Amino acid sequence: MNLAFTEEQELLRETFADLFATESSSERVRRAEESGFDAELWGRLAEVGAFGIRVPEEEGGSGLGLLEATILLHEAGRRVATGPIAESVVACRLLARLGKRELLAQALAGETIVSFAVRPLEADSGLLLPGGGHAGAAVALRGDDVVLVHRPAEALHAPNLGSPGLGRWPLAERSGDVEKLAEGPRAREAFAAALEEWKLLTASYLAGLAREALEIAAAYATERIQFDRPIGTFQAVAHPLADAVTDVEAARLLVHEALWAIAHDRADAGAIVSMAFAWATPTATRAVRRALHTHGGYGLSLEYDAQLYYRRAKAVPLLAGDPNDELLHVADRLWNGETVSLPDAGAVPFDFELGEDAEAFRRKVRSFFQENLTDELRAHSHFSWDGHHLEFNRRLAAAGLAFPSWPREYGGEERGVYDQHAMEEEFHRAGWTTHALGTTRMVGATLMRFANDELKREVLPRMASGDAVSSLGYTEPGSGSDVAAAQTRAVRDGDDWVINGQKMFTSGANVAQYVFLLTRTDPDAKKHRGLTMFLVPFETPGVEIQAVHTLSDERTNITYYSDVRIPDRYRIGEVNDGWSVVAYALELEHGGTYPKHQRDLLDAAVEWARRERRSGRPAIEDPRVKERLGRAATHFEAARVLSRQSLWAAAENRGHRGEGPMSKLFQTEILVEDAQDLLDLAAPASLLRQGEPGAAADGEFEFAYRLSPAPTIYAGTSEIMRSIIAQQALGLPRSRS
Repeated sequence: MNLAFTEEQELLRETFADLFATESSSERVRRAEESGFDAELWGRLAEVGAFGIRVPEEEGGSGLGLLEATILLHEAGRRVATGPIAESVVACRLLARLGKRELLAQALAGETIVSFAVRPLEADSGLLLPGGGHAGAAVALRGDDVVLVHRPAEALHAPNLGSPGLGRWPLAERSGDVEKLAEGPRAREAFAAALEEWKLLTASYLAGLAREALEIAAAYATERIQFDRPIGTFQAVAHPLADAVTDVEAARLLVHEALWAIAHDRADAGAIVSMAFAWATPTATRAVRRALHTHGGYGLSLEYDAQLYYRRAKAVPLLAGDPNDELLHVADRLWNGETVSLPDAGAVPFDFELGEDAEAFRRKVRSFFQENLTDELRAHSHFSWDGHHLEFNRRLAAAGLAFPSWPREYGGEERGVYDQHAMEEEFHRAGWTTHALGTTRMVGATLMRFANDELKREVLPRMASGDAVSSLGYTEPGSGSDVAAAQTRAVRDGDDWVINGQKMFTSGANVAQYVFLLTRTDPDAKKHRGLTMFLVPFETPGVEIQAVHTLSDERTNITYYSDVRIPDRYRIGEVNDGWSVVAYALELEHGGTYPKHQRDLLDAAVEWARRERRSGRPAIEDPRVKERLGRAATHFEAARVLSRQSLWAAAENRGHRGEGPMSKLFQTEILVEDAQDLLDLAAPASLLRQGEPGAAADGEFEFAYRLSPAPTIYAGTSEIMRSIIAQQALGLPRSRS
């Protein structure tokens, strides 16, 4: 995998960032508000070759790829740069392809502005044209003809929401207004490819604009004091910003995935382009609204920049019409056979795949399940801890499929995180739970780092052979996600410790051999200072397990500890330094996981839509159904790329900028949204459970609705994730105790 720019691309980004910081300052943007155009900025962009970034060198451009063009637009968005930059980049590339060299030369030099008409030119109708207030010409589509529309004498600047220089061009049937450049299917395909390019450039502009608006808001929230504290410490301020920056990061990643998909000629490339545009549009709107709201009443003031971002983010994508229409293209391109011409992307350094080594390991895992997963085991399988099977766990371990990432000295194969991720995807494909192995892998890795040698020798071989798994004992009835508030007491008694207390949601305790237990050993110390971790065998006298059955068909447990006596060798880490142990384990737990439940829900919805009839036709052809499915597919892909980024950041040791919490937050919260929406879509048959005659998608919608709240709570609630994201991704002050 690789999600990073090359050195040359990073240098290009810095160059454009510096240029826009100077030439598109907020003062300059305000000065250009009335006309919607900054002639000085336009001249500087022409000087550095911005409009020819996609034009071949032999035609006077720099011949760079589509990624470089999205970098240009991303930085333009950060400074809400005024003028039809995306449209001019696209138009200049079309002029080069169609041989309009004289006009191209003028456009590249900044002498003439040539815009791009996003919507088709209808007979006897005018254009509402980006940059039309100052453009001399525009490339447009009329039927199967690509035409050059010359500026009519009656052209007017049109004051508008975002002030990006819209112009209204009334056009009559006059030969001087419209000039044919190319005709026929190939011309239409060339224009269609240009339109897809415009979508990606616009999505990148919106992602840059929204991210900058959030960073401005975060800086304000850090400095603004209310009730004797920076407002950024209030969760009511920090958490919505965390949601917004997560969505914006997904928008940026979808643009990059679309570029990669085009460059690799993937069948889903056209759909991902539509996803990128369809997601960036509402995401930017939500983000800038949140940024404005963070400023309170000041955000409404024309003296503050928040309102600039608020207006521009909404206005720019609406040039193409209703953004929800793009969701219809997502559905049609994925499931109804719609094809589209795509631009040449050029060189793209990104790679969203796991790599050949991981794929080879995936094939090994798949073969194992094909050979070993009997009908009896399939009947036993369950997505939760209830699917754990001791004998099959031993077989997985013997095949090297329990803990392949562990060091060889502890029974692993020292495989990387990509291999591990591929394996987990195959477990899900086979319908086999990863709960026991995932938790035990995390506990084992923590033991390797913090446990004494005697405990390692006793426990790790049992885990590696598949004979033992561990559950987690963090949460208590009175503490919830605030695990550091644990009150379960461990008191030293000679060479032993005596533990008393209880834990809530000890999932897997009924099948596990150990519990990774957080205790309080110094009640007088500060909350995070008086904690100590232990690994407690469940067979120890004084442990009681009580079942708790959940809304989502999962069993969890309450565990009680009454005078449980264990030797000191079961202590993990130093006395009263248990928080260091927990923090390490939590870091492992918050990595990128595959959005498996979203995948199941989406697959079920598509299959349902193919079978269901609406107005005598398959539901998947109904526009309302397509829009809902297109949105769900976009959500899944956004969750997937966030997961990939989290995985890549961990594998490449890229530091912590909230990647893991972003992935966890997004995929769990979006599951709630999609489960509700698709339950509504398929009603009333969606109410029926699996096995009931007539149940929509064999009960998948009903099950997903019941399941969806659980992932937002397990492994740290969404509120915890938001607090971490606010700090790591936006630099906000700590918003929790």
